[in-house]
Parts: sequence; structure tokens; C-alpha cells
Amino acid sequence: MKKTLTLLGSTFLLAGATCAFAASSTDLTVTGIITPVACTPNLSNGGLVDNGKISAGDLNPTTSTIVGTHPLQLTVACDAPARFALDPIDNRAGTGTTSSWFGLGLTDDGEKLGYVQVLVKNALADGQPAQAIDSDDGGASWNRATVTSPGYLLSVGSATDSSVPIAVEDVTMDFEVRTFIARADSLTLTDEVVMDGSVTFEMKYL
Repeated sequence: MKKTLTLLGSTFLLAGATCAFAASSTDLTVTGIITPVACTPNLSNGGLVDNGKISAGDLNPTTSTIVGTHPLQLTVACDAPARFALDPIDNRAGTGTTSSWFGLGLTDDGEKLGYVQVLVKNALADGQPAQAIDSDDGGASWNRATVTSPGYLLSVGSATDSSVPIAVEDVTMDFEVRTFIARADSLTLTDEVVMDGSVTFEMKYL
């Protein structure tokens, strides 16, 4: 690792020397903060939602069909008060029948199977009532959240202010996970099709 850093350092020095003779130059600036605080997110039931087997005959042929509604609880435990957000990453991006929600995978014939909707019902911050908030601009602005969606950072604000995340040690949010299957006439259902939704909630320190 030290050798690699030395080589990179030499490269930048040489580049700088070259730019000294050029008519113009540009700078690379690297910034960041290392925080001593560590937070651990966790989902109840290991984050597993099992809709079981659904008969193709029970699906609506012309509109999406909701095939499951399941509660999950999200908890975040920090070793000191911290401002943070969770970035919901859709591991099946591009497979949802609507881009607003999380994908459910593809059929063997490459058809979009449906989508997963995650509602946020309640929030507690250090045991006190709070509200879930989200941001679609990387944290520049925040609003009250009733769902969590791809591209929206999820955090927690006080019960009276949804405009900024608060520093907390322990957060609890209740999720309601709804699974929707696309209209049956858009799918090839001659064989069993596996629902394959997957979302990673990645910790971001603010």
C-alpha cells in the first residue's frame, strides 16, 4: 500500500511540474471528515419479506396486484449522538414497473415482474416521538417522509421540525413493505417465477 501511495504522489508531482510550463492549470482538491462515531443499522426478521406462493390465476390481468403487506422495523444504534442518513440502494434497479419504487426482478423472459413499495409509519429518536424525513438532493434540503424510495436519503427530524436531521444515538422506524406484481397480461407465467427484490440501506454520516 505504501508503494502505491508513493507512486501516486510522484505522478502528481510530475503533473504539477508539467503544468508549471503550461499556459493554464487546474487543481484537484480532496476533502473529507473522519468521524469517531459509528452507527449500526438493522432490520427486523433479518430484512426478509416472504410473500409465499401466489397463484397466477389470482393476479389481475390489466392492473398491478398487491400480493403482500409485511411490517418490518428499522433500528439504528450509534455509540454517540450523530447526524446520519440511510441511502436506500435498489439492487434490482431498472426492473421495477414504476421507477418511483424498488424493482422486483425479471421473469425468465426478461419481463419486469413488479415493484416493492416501502412505507414509513412511525419514528422514534432516543425514545421520543420524531418524524422520518428525506432528501432528493443529497441532503441540501429535507422534507417529511411517509415512504422511502430510491434516490432519497432517509433520516430523522424532531417531532416539530422536518427541515433538518437531528443528532441521535438510537432511532426506530416502522416500515410497511408492500409487494406488487405487474399486470398479468404483461408476464409469461407458464413456469414458476421467483420474486427477487433487494434493497441495501447504506449508512451516510452528515
